[in-house]
Amino acid sequence: MESVHWEMSPSTIVRKINGEAEQATFAPPHLDKVKQGEQLKFHAHINVEPMPQGHHLKKATIFSNVPNGGTWELISDEGTAVGGRGSAPSPIMYFSAGLALCMMSHVEMLAQLADMHLTKISLEQKTEFSTTLNFGGIKPEDIFGKGDKVEIHLMIESDETEEKLLNFAHCCRQACMSLQTVAQATPVTTALFINNKAIEFE
Repeated sequence: MESVHWEMSPSTIVRKINGEAEQATFAPPHLDKVKQGEQLKFHAHINVEPMPQGHHLKKATIFSNVPNGGTWELISDEGTAVGGRGSAPSPIMYFSAGLALCMMSHVEMLAQLADMHLTKISLEQKTEFSTTLNFGGIKPEDIFGKGDKVEIHLMIESDETEEKLLNFAHCCRQACMSLQTVAQATPVTTALFINNKAIEFE
């Protein structure tokens, strides 16, 4: 595999950092060894804190239980319409991009596993969201947000048969963890820590 080097600097929106990150409320990342046929458990750990410049600028530190996955920092902003500067992708943009990128990773991995000959592959996606937040003084208890629709267009050029490619696309959709996270009811628990005291709430 050809090595790739990215130029990182304090002004880079996404950058790899040295060392390992920590979390005060979760155990350190650990990847359990599994036997063939068992499920491999992936964990994504995220720490988020507002940046001193304010106005929706946030820094996320990202790491996982995957060996050599690295520790990453990324900066997120909001558009000027909601009080941000538009200096970095919004959280919704990162969320949507993660879904599309994960799907493409599975296309690449499964194509290799199935020895599929794909001349060219690309993906286009549109994710739709809605909120009752109208920036007009609405009460917090009256604000509801939700995802409305995810549309993924997987474009493949190949000399494989259409039937084989259709079955392959089904396998990719089934295998993509991010896609299945939004397609199915994934359990979510939320805990609030007040002065180091954990309070779970629904």
